[in-house]
Amino acid sequence: MLSQVNHWMEFVGAGIDLLLLLRVLTLKLHRTYLFITLACVLSVFFDAIALWLGTDSDESRRVFFYSKFLDAVVFPAAAWDVFEELKSQLANLRKMAISRTITSLLLVTLFGVVLAGFAENGTSPNDMAFLSVLSLVIWTGSATGSLAFLWVMHRGLRAQKLEPPNNTFVWMIFYELSLIGEVLYCFYLLVEPVFNSLVADSLILLLMIYGTVITAWCILRLRALPSDVTPAPVNAGL
Repeated sequence: MLSQVNHWMEFVGAGIDLLLLLRVLTLKLHRTYLFITLACVLSVFFDAIALWLGTDSDESRRVFFYSKFLDAVVFPAAAWDVFEELKSQLANLRKMAISRTITSLLLVTLFGVVLAGFAENGTSPNDMAFLSVLSLVIWTGSATGSLAFLWVMHRGLRAQKLEPPNNTFVWMIFYELSLIGEVLYCFYLLVEPVFNSLVADSLILLLMIYGTVITAWCILRLRALPSDVTPAPVNAGL
C-alpha cells in the first residue's frame, strides 16, 4: 500500500518540479537566474526519465547515479546564481566562498575515485558498485559544499546588514532546505540496507513530501523582477 502511495507521490513531485520551471519561465527569471533555470530543466528531464523507465528498474537506477554527476556541477552553480541580484554588493565574498566550494569538491572527487576503486574490487563486470559509490560520494560532497556556500553568504548578508531582494531570499531558503534534503537522502541511501521495506518506504515518502512542500512554497513566493534589474549576461560563469 505504501509503495503505491510513493509511486503516486513521484508523479506529484515531477508535477511540482514542472510547475517551478514554468513559474521561472513565465516570470522571465531565466534572464537573470541562468543556472537555476538549468537546474529546474534538469530536474524535470530526469523526473520524466525516471517515470518512463520505472523508478525500480535497473536502467532508472543507472540513470539516477549518472545524473548525480551532473548535480555535482549544477548544485554549486545554482547556489552561485542565488545571489545574482546582489552580485555587486557581495562580489568578493561570493568569489571567495565559491572558490572554497570548488576546491573541496575537487578533493571529494579524488577521494570518491579512490573509495569507489576499493568498492569495485571483487565484483562482477556488470556490478554498479563503482558507479554508485563514486556518484554518492561526489553527490554528497557537492550538496554539503553548496550548502556551506549558502550559509557563508547568508551570514555575509547579515554581517553587512543587507536586505536581500524577494527572489534572492526565496531562492536562498529554498536551496538551503533542498540541499539539506539532498544530504538526508544521501544518508538514507547509506543506511537503507538496515531498514525493512515499511520503514524504507516511509522515509522515502517523508523525503518526497518534504521536497514537494518546499518547492510549492518557492513557487508561491517567487515574483517578477523589478524593471531596473538587469539580466545576467548569457556567458555568465563561476
